[in-house]
Amino acid sequence: MTGCSIKTRLFAIILLTSTVSLLVAGVLFIAFQSMKLKQEMRASLALQANVIADNGQAILVFHDAQEADKLLASLKHDRQIIAAFLLDGDRQVLGSYRRHAEDRPADALHLNELELGKYGYQETKDHAVYARPVLPRGNKIGHVVLYADYSRYRAILTHFALTVASVVLVGLLVALLLSWLLQKMISGPLESLAAFVGKVTVDGDYTLRTHDQSYVEIQQLGSAFNSLLTQIGNAISARDQAQEALKRHSLNLLDQVHERTRELEQAKEAAEASSRAKSAFLANMSHEIRTPMNAIICFTRLVLANSESPQQKQQLNRVLESANLLLSLINDLLDISRIDAEKMELDFIQCNLYDMVDEISQMLITRMEEKNLEFIVDASETVPRLVVADSLRLKQILINLLTNAVKFTDTGHIRLGITASETKPGDRADVTFTVQDTGIGMDAETLARVFEVFTQGDVSTTRKYGGTGLGLSISKKLLELMDSRLRVESEPGRGSSFSFSLSLECPAQPKTAPPVPAYLPSVLLVEPRPQSKDHLAGLLRSIGCRVKSSNSARAALTLFEEHEFDAVFISLDLDGLEALHLIETLRGNRRLSRSAVVLITTPLTEQKVRSLPKEHYPLAFLTKPAYDRERLRQLLTDEPARSETDVFALPPAFPAFKYAKALVVDDFDINRILIMDILQNEVEYFVEAANGSEAVELLKKEKIDLVLMDVQMPIMDGYQATEEIRKTLKLTELPIIGMTAFAAANDLDRCYRSGMNEVLTKPIEIDKFKAVLQGLTHSQSPVQPPEKIIMAELDGVRLPGIDVGKGLKTLRNDTGKYRTLLLLFHQTYRGKFEELDYHLQNGQWQEAADWIHAFKGVCANLYVTGLAQHCKKVEAALSTRSIDENLLRTFERQYDEVMNQLAQLSPDSGR
Repeated sequence: MTGCSIKTRLFAIILLTSTVSLLVAGVLFIAFQSMKLKQEMRASLALQANVIADNGQAILVFHDAQEADKLLASLKHDRQIIAAFLLDGDRQVLGSYRRHAEDRPADALHLNELELGKYGYQETKDHAVYARPVLPRGNKIGHVVLYADYSRYRAILTHFALTVASVVLVGLLVALLLSWLLQKMISGPLESLAAFVGKVTVDGDYTLRTHDQSYVEIQQLGSAFNSLLTQIGNAISARDQAQEALKRHSLNLLDQVHERTRELEQAKEAAEASSRAKSAFLANMSHEIRTPMNAIICFTRLVLANSESPQQKQQLNRVLESANLLLSLINDLLDISRIDAEKMELDFIQCNLYDMVDEISQMLITRMEEKNLEFIVDASETVPRLVVADSLRLKQILINLLTNAVKFTDTGHIRLGITASETKPGDRADVTFTVQDTGIGMDAETLARVFEVFTQGDVSTTRKYGGTGLGLSISKKLLELMDSRLRVESEPGRGSSFSFSLSLECPAQPKTAPPVPAYLPSVLLVEPRPQSKDHLAGLLRSIGCRVKSSNSARAALTLFEEHEFDAVFISLDLDGLEALHLIETLRGNRRLSRSAVVLITTPLTEQKVRSLPKEHYPLAFLTKPAYDRERLRQLLTDEPARSETDVFALPPAFPAFKYAKALVVDDFDINRILIMDILQNEVEYFVEAANGSEAVELLKKEKIDLVLMDVQMPIMDGYQATEEIRKTLKLTELPIIGMTAFAAANDLDRCYRSGMNEVLTKPIEIDKFKAVLQGLTHSQSPVQPPEKIIMAELDGVRLPGIDVGKGLKTLRNDTGKYRTLLLLFHQTYRGKFEELDYHLQNGQWQEAADWIHAFKGVCANLYVTGLAQHCKKVEAALSTRSIDENLLRTFERQYDEVMNQLAQLSPDSGR
């Protein structure tokens, strides 16, 4: 009733109250009459039942059915009784009465279900039932049951309801009339007062007063309103006086504001002119400096390219470094101008994060070496290689932070840490960069202003550390443009830590290098610097090597007396020529000379060592800072170029091999030419086929060593051709590499199921192509059903599924070493099947795929060919995120069989 007048509200209240009262009274009256009628019906039935019971005692005693019917027929005068029954002691009907033939209540069919043991009154939907026992002298000889309908009861109730409805209707009409008359007595004075208020509001005449004396309350309300009008009149008078005074003050203030605005405009014009002059000066200055600097850099590079003197090259490199530093200063000045003018734009492109870190390291490593600082780059395994970022600005930020760290650090180390959240290709990763140093640090006052332009902790640029104070300010502002912020933590004397995080898009990542072969598990690290030693040792362990470390050549030789190592990493940071003397000692000992030697260098020291005669120092090199696990794996698996005297170079992952004849099957001749160009150094002679049918016919006539099979071709595709080669031609040992443009899991699975050894996706990556080809060269085995197992022996022990002959051939028939590697394989993977089972039971498909991939690589390197073939099938199934239970159990059985057989090899008979 929102918005209704008080007149309407009063009328509605009176009418509603009357209506509710009448309805409640009517309902109560009907309910009372209903109860009264039921009580009368019950009393009548009880009376009739008592009479029948008294008169029917003799009839029940003599069991006279005819008299029983006559007795019950006397009930015809009671119109409410529709049926009656006289039951004997066995509850059998002795006599009955029905007012009409159709009157057969449903209850009569269930007399035995009535509670006849006592007086009882029961009601059903349509009838009232009264039953009482016949008890002459306390002995029960029968029962009387009476049925009455509700028709008379309902007729009376209907009559009552109509009467009540009529009374309520008349009462409502009376209430309507009274409410209409009575509400005027209250609403009239209120309406009069409302009209008065409206007049005052419309006319704005606050001298009017109301004099209504109808009710005490209305009189009080009128007096209060009259008082309010008096106060309003006084307030308006005061307001008018204040407005007049305010008007005078406003005129004075306008004059002052006008004068102040004119002064501010003059100051603004002066500031803008100063800013334009500064920008013009910086632009002109940078242009004037860049012109000769570009000439200096270009001519220096030309001279450097034609120079043969190492000393001259070193000097020219210093010139280039100085020129680049000067250019970076010019760029800082221009960046400050662009950022201040809000004209800085970011350019996000796909870039290689690792290549960027390499470039930065090469730029700064010389300055760090001059100050004898350790430079450590620590990149976690989750850091993506390829990201989408503004590589130029990101590199600029890192260079600024690292240069700042070098400038304020005299001893100790500088660490660049990179971590990233795990992600899938196409998603975004949160990549965090942290630059820590062990320099002078900063106090709270310096931290508060460290990001201010042209501000330094040492205040004056002419003091010890120098600089312009632009680097940190530019880095902070660039990160703000990238929706990030630069964080800093520092304490005086304890160094500083600068960090920031970027959310970067991660495209598809390049393929990783093969795992470290099982026969290079043991590494000795000789590094005097503790930070570098701990970092590099952890890096080697993370790729699967077993590492021992020492900080001197003498300690390293002591370790050689207790252990044998497959590779030795020696740092040139050892005192004097200690590193080179250690290499000579290793070379002169026949037992120790079997260890591959890797020399840890920096760009400067590596050049010096490489200038020595190769016949004296045939080494592999690892350049600091070492952080890239893939490069380290490549170093431990690639075959370096070496001569017969290069006994210290890393042993090749596999013996050199070249295919005699390869069949290239593709329906496009351009693709065939491309494949032949890629593999021209791996294959002596090529044969071509345009489809699978031609390939099968060629294989019937010629001996082929390798097949490169396209999948999608006319006439006969790669799947059909491979199945024909395996089943019909029985060429189960022929290596077949599939090539497809589809990388879906089901397509790859179909390739493996058809019988292909490996599958490459287009566009083909050349490095991966050659790596796959190299792996097939030394791990190929017949493609055959799992139940056909290769049997071989090693020192009398039968080893099912292990090609002992090929394993020994790879290790130059060194039986002891091959046995040691097999035992190491057994110790490493014994009981580890539960890990795979755990991953599968918990739906950890990626972890399971990683486990099986690593296990497959080790099996292939050791020629555990049976398990390797099973691994391929399991890996193909895992790529679909499902695996057949029978396949898994078959793989487990062969896994257990191989482990049980390897347990028979005696560990005491090692090399």
